Amino acid sequence: MSPVPAGRIRVAITGLGLVSSLALDREGTWSAMLAGRDGLGPLTGLDLPLEPAQIAGEVPLTARRHGTRCEAMDLRALEEALDGLAPSGDPRRIGVFQGAGTAGLPAAEAYLGARLAGRPHPATEAASQSSCSVTDALARRLGARGPRATVMNACSSSLLALGQAWERIAAGELDLAVAGGAETLCIATYAGFSSLKAVDAARCRPFSRDRAGLNLGEGAVQLLLEPLDRARARGAVILAEVLGYGASMDAHHPTAPHPEGEGAARALAMALRVAGLASAEVDLVSAHGTATPANDGAECRAIRRALGSAADRVSVTSSKSQFGHTLGAAGAFGAATAVLALRDQVVSPTLRLTEPDPDCDLDCTPLVARERTIRAALVNAFAFGGNNVSLALRRWEGR
Repeated sequence: MSPVPAGRIRVAITGLGLVSSLALDREGTWSAMLAGRDGLGPLTGLDLPLEPAQIAGEVPLTARRHGTRCEAMDLRALEEALDGLAPSGDPRRIGVFQGAGTAGLPAAEAYLGARLAGRPHPATEAASQSSCSVTDALARRLGARGPRATVMNACSSSLLALGQAWERIAAGELDLAVAGGAETLCIATYAGFSSLKAVDAARCRPFSRDRAGLNLGEGAVQLLLEPLDRARARGAVILAEVLGYGASMDAHHPTAPHPEGEGAARALAMALRVAGLASAEVDLVSAHGTATPANDGAECRAIRRALGSAADRVSVTSSKSQFGHTLGAAGAFGAATAVLALRDQVVSPTLRLTEPDPDCDLDCTPLVARERTIRAALVNAFAFGGNNVSLALRRWEGR
């Protein structure tokens, strides 16, 4: 790997919290993923009987004392990421960076539904929700007085938030950042994706010849980022190192990716360039992998454009086959999958991949997890509107 550019501080990931439809914690989710299980099942949290698809990745978390369900998931993920750490030092040097999707929509839908049905319903919760409510809740918990950002960039939101957190720490502006995202199922997104014919009525099949669309999911991921030297000085467990990210715009179509993956390839190439990685050093791509007909082939072509001949030896995986597409939180879920893969030197499987599409001519880790050497990983999030983000991570080996 090329040396870190002069003046750039190395950035470590020292905490990871994960709430998913597979389990309410990181290790439970990861163990289920490696065992080849998924968290997809009958849709129960939304009453949408006329929708042809009745399957989703729902989180089994219902009880909460206050705040929204999204906040409850996110705060739970934050506590796991902190693992007892009480942030100290200057609170002005603690930042919070979050990707958001539905934000306060579920609360607004509950209020509107009750009013339309003639039932009394307090407007307090709906009126108090905004796109940055979860970000604010996390900042309050941390006592953070540094920069906070809520990124709403469709399905690349939380990966872009991670990239922004890395930038601020690498520039020497922060001592700690919490980055990630949370998403809950709601009527607007479920019906919206259904109207686009993007939702599969069966369990989704990324990279498959017969793939027919995505399954929607929900959950939360939070990661702690801090300067590497600071993390080592306090004896922190270092899960991975963030090397940089790339972002690009397709300028092609409101929902469809560029068919040749042109913009996505530029984001991948930029991530490699910023990270100082050669394509031959990348062993894993945590793919966007939505299982929609347009996405998967374009993403595989983008990976080939960016990595060249090195793409033939890379392992690719789509975690969406296990807990669905978590929209604004999807990039953070992909990053969590990559961090755990780097830690344990094992690639989680792409489920139900029995007949690969010839357009998806990479090693997409079908059906079962696979142990292998993983030195560096790229994480992809390619959103509606052609908003592409790729994040580069490296295994921590003590130097």
